[in-house]
Amino acid sequence: MKTGFVLTCLAVAAAGLSGCSNPADQREAECVAGTVGGAALGGLVGNQIGAGTGNVLATAVGTAAGAAIANTQMGCS
Repeated sequence: MKTGFVLTCLAVAAAGLSGCSNPADQREAECVAGTVGGAALGGLVGNQIGAGTGNVLATAVGTAAGAAIANTQMGCS
């Protein structure tokens, strides 16, 4: 179920990138897609940790950390 959601998010981001013709718009779209992808991967990794409330917290922290790392690595901040 969660994997399907992540794949849907990535497909939407890819579709959004395909319509960019202006380099500035394309760069912004790449930043958004990278940040969303990082958040998705971080959430998936965080979801593997803990159980119950700890699992929810680990997923949230993983999502935030993944988005922040991707955003920084892509030079989007």
